[in-house]
Amino acid sequence: MFGAFALAGALLAGCSVDIMRGYVGRSPEDVMARYGPPIDVRDLPDGRRAYQWMQSETETSGGEAVSRVEHRGDHPRTRVEYSPTTTREKRCFYTFYAHRTPYGWRIEDFRRPEFGC
Repeated sequence: MFGAFALAGALLAGCSVDIMRGYVGRSPEDVMARYGPPIDVRDLPDGRRAYQWMQSETETSGGEAVSRVEHRGDHPRTRVEYSPTTTREKRCFYTFYAHRTPYGWRIEDFRRPEFGC
């Protein structure tokens, strides 16, 4: 969980593509040392390996009640209007592709995260 928050902070601090580009030529362990373990590692048919990290952001807002007292005639009336809470979740996936070398796996490419990540 800490890795996801660290990844979120680093990627929000600068352009995620520039940060990802900085890992090309380095080992996946360098990314892990900074952001924690990936959520998925897959061996691909072409011999490469994909490493994927996820950032999840949840935002909750709303959830209030507004009371109004209406005075009509002899009987005041209270009207209560409710607005429900709303929750929005955004998931961003960051995928690196690595190839095997005599010195271990090295990142050669990455998938650009979707817009807004």
